[in-house]
Amino acid sequence: VGVDNMCIIVDAVKRQPSDLPIEEQISNALGEVGPSITLASLSEILAFAVGSFVSMPACRVFSMIAG
Repeated sequence: VGVDNMCIIVDAVKRQPSDLPIEEQISNALGEVGPSITLASLSEILAFAVGSFVSMPACRVFSMIAG
């Protein structure tokens, strides 16, 4: 999980009612932001996978490592 995603998750947990148990706060937060984080991660992986087929060696290696 990247730093940006952790900030999104922490913010979602902070928005939960404080009278709930911490497990339920985390569960609600992940249910709220989980789908968008998953789709964003999949699109990044797909973009780097496509970039690994570029003929420029530096871009290809970067895409392979980043993906």
